[in-house]
Amino acid sequence: MNRIVRLAAFAAPVLGLGMLWALSERTYHQGTEWDVPIQGYDPRDYLRGHYVEFTYDWPGIDAFRDSPPLALCMVGERPNLARVRALDSEARIAACDHPVRARSDGVYGWDGLTRGRLYIGQNRAAALEERLRNRDQRGIVTIRQRKDGSFTPISIRFRPLTPGEIADRDAQANRPFMPPAIMDVP
Repeated sequence: MNRIVRLAAFAAPVLGLGMLWALSERTYHQGTEWDVPIQGYDPRDYLRGHYVEFTYDWPGIDAFRDSPPLALCMVGERPNLARVRALDSEARIAACDHPVRARSDGVYGWDGLTRGRLYIGQNRAAALEERLRNRDQRGIVTIRQRKDGSFTPISIRFRPLTPGEIADRDAQANRPFMPPAIMDVP
């Protein structure tokens, strides 16, 4: 009897960990994949490991004004994202077929709609860094969006800039730098 109890005491945690891993894998692989343009790459932050950090460049929204909305509604034929709409209420989120929202427990917390990061292996890091430096390419991150609105970046690729993107990039580069206005506070 003692032997059976010891075997059960050993097997229970192993089975529990196995079930947690299976549930995590199942959750990770569920959802709809979308291609989202990105900008502002940070190739590898050595203090945080081998991650590419980036800013999402959601089509249809120039920038979030003061803070990100509750969620975004993705519109298009997946995986091609045509545009997103800002959602400011739970009712609008429920009416959206493909919502994405930031999670407070994520790496970036509520800023997760603006910033993302993707793990890259050491064998791929040098080649990816070189591609990130090329200003004539556009970074595209594939995200996996789930029914609850959570999403995970799963891969990164690059494509040449379109003529419109080149014109926008050059127009921004030619703009004079204007420091932020300083307000007098009484």
